[in-house]
Amino acid sequence: MRSLPDWLQLAAVDVADAVFPYDYRGVRIAARRLPADVYARAGCALLERTPGVALLTTGFPVAGVGETDGPPGAAAVGRALQTLGWRVVTVVDPLTRGVVTAIGGDLGVIEEIDAPGVAAAETAARAMLARLRPDVVIPIERPGLTADGRLANMRGESLDPPPVVLDGLLRAPLSIAVADGGNELGMGVLAGYLRARRISPAPCVTRATHVLLASVSNWGAYGLAAMLDILTNRPLTPTPEDDRRWMASIVRAGAVDGITGRREPTVDAFTQDRTAQVLTRLAEVRRANVHPATRLAG
Repeated sequence: MRSLPDWLQLAAVDVADAVFPYDYRGVRIAARRLPADVYARAGCALLERTPGVALLTTGFPVAGVGETDGPPGAAAVGRALQTLGWRVVTVVDPLTRGVVTAIGGDLGVIEEIDAPGVAAAETAARAMLARLRPDVVIPIERPGLTADGRLANMRGESLDPPPVVLDGLLRAPLSIAVADGGNELGMGVLAGYLRARRISPAPCVTRATHVLLASVSNWGAYGLAAMLDILTNRPLTPTPEDDRRWMASIVRAGAVDGITGRREPTVDAFTQDRTAQVLTRLAEVRRANVHPATRLAG
């Protein structure tokens, strides 16, 4: 990718800082191995393409139930992309379908892959890619295969019951992974480092084109939407009210907090007020980073 203008690099750093206020998993040191302006790089990579088909996938099971981290972030990205003219398809599996689909239209069209086992899931993913021909795939807080062929939680424990393996979807021309721990789909570029530093005992080895890290994956996805807002001068940054609406929908559908295991509108033990602070900061970053063309027009 070409070098980005200084103002955009600085905006990307501001977005990354806004969505990473805490480092309770020790992941932020790994983020230094990624480009400092990766949020802008990912946003530009999307916008350089003529709007086509975008596949989103999310849904991370906790004891067989989808958690609250992931679906709201996917909703923010899905809504932003649809506003920009993309056809959005969200891929789910039977284990987390109920929680994810509770979001509704912001996720676009819902498609399910129900294929137990790595080989069957790989075949199903190839068939979906051939049929839909997506230009980009964006996994947001979705488990990905480890080096020994498992799907694991943040402690390195195998997920039981196991969700469907969706790693095969990342063969699309462009992929943007949003994650917060290392075991999520798309984190392969950092797998060796995370394992060697004992940051993640069982990191995902499947690689995405771009990796966006945050304290909470929802926040990272909100950061991507804010970056698209900055790049297009369109109102794409989600609000605290959006987050509350999305969270209420998935909790009614049975979603649980991935840390506490409780069915409540928190994400990784953070309250909605804390998420609102992140979104308020993203709104400030957006206002402070008006596109130069807009400044000239004004």
